[in-house]
Amino acid sequence: MKKLFILTALSAFILSSCSDSDSNLDEDILEQLDVDSEAALESNFEDVDVVVEAGMLELDAGRVQRDVLLECATVVKDEENKTITITYPAEGCTGPRGRVRKGTITIEYNERRLIPGAFRRISFVDFFIDDVQIEGTRTTTNTSEETSDSPEFTVELVGGKLTFPDETFATRDANHVRTWVRANNPLEDSSEVTGGANGQRRDGVNYEIEILERLVYKRSCRLEGVFIPVQGIKQITSGDNVAVIDFGDGRCDNLVTITVNGGEAVTKEINHRGR
Repeated sequence: MKKLFILTALSAFILSSCSDSDSNLDEDILEQLDVDSEAALESNFEDVDVVVEAGMLELDAGRVQRDVLLECATVVKDEENKTITITYPAEGCTGPRGRVRKGTITIEYNERRLIPGAFRRISFVDFFIDDVQIEGTRTTTNTSEETSDSPEFTVELVGGKLTFPDETFATRDANHVRTWVRANNPLEDSSEVTGGANGQRRDGVNYEIEILERLVYKRSCRLEGVFIPVQGIKQITSGDNVAVIDFGDGRCDNLVTITVNGGEAVTKEINHRGR
């Protein structure tokens, strides 16, 4: 009986240890995949798009009210050369939901955004959001055949890079198709995104991303501090590991469900600042 008791206890200990080890392994893999930095890449470039859209609206003749995102920015319009520069003060400017922006965004364009064939090319000069430097060239082209309440755009990011305060960085090149779903109230607008991306994580390991089910971004959720998609599924492949991220059912929150290598699903609150 004594031997049997010892054997039973030992078996239980081994099984428990294996279970704990597997759990720790999943957490380690999750940490290695650096989902927060991936979210930061997405949310910061989404933030840039919203600022740029506000800058483009400055072209509208007779526009009286300025977008709150531009309250402390200097906007210079050169309609002859079709460029706009948006410059935030070097000491930084705190905007809605506490995001701090500084530096310059440059926009080149040919037509207003809703005109089929219109493009705009965005680049940066010492531009930061929350002390994270943003670099790269982002080109958006209206591929709709005619004006529509839900125009479609291709979005290409080349040389995308976020450099964090600890001097680590993550990179990204991406090709997406974005549908802008316009509402009667612009604050209720949303964007639906498909496509993929690739780049390098902060630890130097390469990754690839495929959107499995269209990602949905809601402007109204941004007002609640949610800068990530609120619906849709994407897959991150890095090394031997595959993570599938489900952003939920459309509610405004930073919660996602992550499945690593086909294992048990884990719910995680994403830090869109990447740290």
